[in-house]
Amino acid sequence: MSEQYYSAIQKFTVLDLGMVLLPVASQMEASCLIIQLVQEQTKEPSKNPFLSKKRAPIPELSLLRTVQQIPGVGKVKALLLLQKFPSIQQLSNASLRELEPVVGPAVAQHIQAFFMQPR
Repeated sequence: MSEQYYSAIQKFTVLDLGMVLLPVASQMEASCLIIQLVQEQTKEPSKNPFLSKKRAPIPELSLLRTVQQIPGVGKVKALLLLQKFPSIQQLSNASLRELEPVVGPAVAQHIQAFFMQPR
């Protein structure tokens, strides 16, 4: 593996294989470890100590951007909201009591006001 592809390999390892970190000291070790992990993953993924737990699915980009249009909601809060309320309909129907543990009382009120606005 050359220096040219090292960054792409790191991304593949973290994003596609779901590894939390790549415990190696060199590019050669990295390529050997990745080959071994891919082979082992097909056998028994539960025994691979480097694979992270299943992550929540990443919401569709357009949905994420829509939620970010709510005042007080940035990318982090939008992701948290979409984990709890996976659709705009569910989010718009959420009560203050349901929203507050996710984003706090002030943002929860902004969300409710946003959905109560006449369009």
